[in-house]
Formats: sequence, structure tokens, C-alpha cells
Amino acid sequence: MKHRLGGVYAITGASKGIGRAFAHALAPKASALVLLARDAKALKAVSAELTKLNPKLSVETYSVDLSDPKAIKKTTDAIRKAHRTINGIVNNAGYARPGYFHELPADEFEKAMRVDYLGAVHVTRALHDLVPKGGLITFTSSVVGYMGVFGYSSYAGAKFALIGFAETLRQELAAREIQVSVLCPPDTETPGYAIENQTKPVETQALSAGAKLMTAEAVAQKFVNGIERGKFLINCNFDSALIYRLKSIWPSLVHRIMLGMIKKAQKKKLS
Repeated sequence: MKHRLGGVYAITGASKGIGRAFAHALAPKASALVLLARDAKALKAVSAELTKLNPKLSVETYSVDLSDPKAIKKTTDAIRKAHRTINGIVNNAGYARPGYFHELPADEFEKAMRVDYLGAVHVTRALHDLVPKGGLITFTSSVVGYMGVFGYSSYAGAKFALIGFAETLRQELAAREIQVSVLCPPDTETPGYAIENQTKPVETQALSAGAKLMTAEAVAQKFVNGIERGKFLINCNFDSALIYRLKSIWPSLVHRIMLGMIKKAQKKKLS
């Protein structure tokens, strides 16, 4: 099934990066955008950008901590009062903290699940019944959501869970003809990516060294294109699509290639 863009969209993590780019990409075709993120000031700035882009667009902003179920309920209750229909739920909020798994604090794994996975679960559970036939529910996972990568143990676990959740919803919501899609971006030039680079192990740096960074705007355009084509899993470039295919049909080869790069980085670190 293919979703036809238009109507009201709720976007989480909309204050910066890919979420902000999503809002800009949807603004020309939407009648209203409901933006959720922690940073109220940044949300206000994005709202001004969007209304300048489309003066007829209605924009609402909600400052909310998406790791807090009570805060999510309060916000989604307010959204339900304001809207009888949400044509699309765009679950984008998330973050990554790379590091050696044995050096990451134990609560980092729980935090990653709360923000990257459970936040999307709670928002979707609270609003899914407002999504009509032909509507849309999307999740932003990652290439790391289908391929574990050195240094991303907390992040990968949450992003793998997100894809599993989306696959299940795709089946459960098929009778309602709701399109469920998962976006799997590669390394993307965002404020969050700059923060990631501060704690990346050298092995992780080596694995991503050959990859060209995508812009958030390019990722958002791939997202829109994938939605309009009715795709479930949306990769954003040739390299990601190739990795996904190889991981599916020849996982041992992918593992050997990555292990070779990791060992080379470790040898260089010790020299």
C-alpha cells in the first residue's frame, strides 16, 4: 500500500537534524505539522522556518522528553484534543553514544532503549487510532539497525528492536491499510553525529572512514521518495542498499570484511 502525502503529521525529534529536515520535506504537502522535541527554543525556530516556507501551514510545537512515558502521555493527550485525525506519525527522535560496551555505563543501555525504542512505542500506541485508512506510521532506525557495528552496542540494540516492532506493526495494521515504513540512514551530517564523534572508538572511526556523509536534507528526500513508492525498509544510498543485500545473503562475508578493518585499526592503534 502507498501513502499519499498530505494532511496532518506528527514528527518527533523535529527540532534539528533529520527530524527538522523531515518537517521541511513534508511542509509543502501537509496541512498541519505537529512537532515534538525537548528543545522548545529550537522548535520555535523550526516553526518559523516552516510557516515561511508554506504560509498556509499550521504548525504546533510540544516540548517533551520522549524518554518519559508520563510526559509523552500528557503531550499526546493534548494532541488528541487538538486533532481528530493524524495522517502520519513520524517517529524520528533518537540519539547514539558510541563506546566500548564494557566502558559504557550500565544505564546507558536502558537510556538508549527508552529514547530510541520505547519513545516511539509510546507515541505510536497513544496516537495510532487517529491514523485513518491510507495513513502512515514511520520509524527512523539506522544501518546499525540491521547490521551490528563495533562501538554501537547500546544504539544497535535499540535500533534492531525498532525494526522488529515496525515489522510487527506492518502486519497488524495491514487490515487498516496503514503504511508502515522504516528509514535506515547511514552516517548523516547532523548535530547529533558531531556529538557521536567525540566518543567513537578508533575501530568505529575506521569502519566509517570510507563512507561519505549524507546531509539531513538528502536523507529526508530519500524518505519522501520511499514513502511515495510504498517501501517498507528505506535505505538512503547505494552503499547502504548493498550492505543490506549482502548482510541478508552472505553475512559471513560482511563479518570478515568488517573484522579485517577492525583488526587493521587495532594494529595501528598499538603501533
